[in-house]
Amino acid sequence: MLGTFWANAWHKLGTGIAVVVSFLALAWIGSGGAAAPSLGDGLVVGVFVAGSACAAIVGWRRHEGRKTRWILTTGAVIAAQSLLVTQLALQGALPHGRVGAGLLVAAALAGLAIVVAPLLGLHRVSHLVDDSFAIGLGMGLVAASHLVLQLPVSSPPSPLMQVLVGVLVGTHVTVTALVLRERALSRPVGFLIVATVLVAAGGLLVHVWGDAGTLGDPVVLLSRAAIGAAWLGFVWVSTRRALDEERARVDALEQALVSTRAQRERLHELRSTLAGLVSGSEMIDRPDVPAEVRVRLWASVRRELDRMERLLSGQDDAAADLDLDEALTLILDLQRLKGRHVECHSNGDVVRARFDSLAEVLNILMDNAVTHGGTESSLVEVERSDEQTIDIRVTDFGRGIPKEQQAQIFDWGERGSDSPGEGIGLNLAQRLVNQEGGSLRLAENQGQGSSFVISLPAARRSPENEQTSEDHHAWLRSG
Repeated sequence: MLGTFWANAWHKLGTGIAVVVSFLALAWIGSGGAAAPSLGDGLVVGVFVAGSACAAIVGWRRHEGRKTRWILTTGAVIAAQSLLVTQLALQGALPHGRVGAGLLVAAALAGLAIVVAPLLGLHRVSHLVDDSFAIGLGMGLVAASHLVLQLPVSSPPSPLMQVLVGVLVGTHVTVTALVLRERALSRPVGFLIVATVLVAAGGLLVHVWGDAGTLGDPVVLLSRAAIGAAWLGFVWVSTRRALDEERARVDALEQALVSTRAQRERLHELRSTLAGLVSGSEMIDRPDVPAEVRVRLWASVRRELDRMERLLSGQDDAAADLDLDEALTLILDLQRLKGRHVECHSNGDVVRARFDSLAEVLNILMDNAVTHGGTESSLVEVERSDEQTIDIRVTDFGRGIPKEQQAQIFDWGERGSDSPGEGIGLNLAQRLVNQEGGSLRLAENQGQGSSFVISLPAARRSPENEQTSEDHHAWLRSG
């Protein structure tokens, strides 16, 4: 919780710094402090026009429908309207001829119609009014407030200028009213849009009817800088929130994939266990099975039933000292019940591991020998690698693994093009051995087939674990 507090505080500090820096930069450029004021103004306008266009593009990618998409371009169209009117006015220095004046007014009215007409049906698609839409609208209004200050003016203002001011201000006010009517935006964002319209309208009125050098000029300058910085701060916050939400969605997807992967691995283990249980049950029912063999079969079947119960409940058995003579006997008996020919050479070594993990790894290796190697004959050999490590080598006498596939055999989901498996077993086996503090690798095999080496830590011998080992061996025998 403390970490979350500091993370939120850091984000708020970053937002505050971004707003302050943006305000100072916009005020400096607007005051003529830049080396090239016209270039600075053009840069500011370009940033906000690009912002409104980017918001429109994001909306286009998220929504379908021609009318819907026109609504999403509201901010960009407002900026385009002011840009077109300003450029036409500058080209003709506010033409006084009827044709020029009519063209200028027509451009302003066309912008009004294009932006307002789609918004009349906004109540049917009010879900479009979200933070992304608000950013596009706000940045378009800010861009317009900068652009219209480039209009050439005269004193007193000409009737043409008065008409243009009326159309431009009317566009901004009408759009704001239609958007806020839906009550889809939060109150702070709604207030910010209203403030932006007031600043844009006030700046235009001061520009047309005010006197140069009066108090109105710095007020307009600081107001525009403050509104621009506020929108840039809102973009900062919205972008961070969107990234956090996207990260949360990715995390949720990864969790779902991990859950699905774990379920597939659990099902893989259960299928192997069930196969052994079915074979063991069939063997026990045969009347020609000797009594001593039947006892061993019962012990193996009960052991597998216990393992299945732990698999279904998600509970792992505890690591213990395993006498490999006893453990391998129980595990390999079930393999033999499946009709496999398994030869085992053990030397009485003791390893520290979980019985369930060792059983599952051996089952995977021998099942793969049948499924992929085409053989039911395997050899299990136990040898001490050093004082701390004991190796269990599992060799089959099948087709072997092609060299070009050997580097990927432990990757999850990797399998040959003609393989009937899922590419899960070896990856699961390697991770199970790693969890026991050991390793699983493909060994060089001079003869036919494949050879895998399971390396496990040797048990530490002491009076305490001698007793633990005896208790565990008794438990294995009673299972």
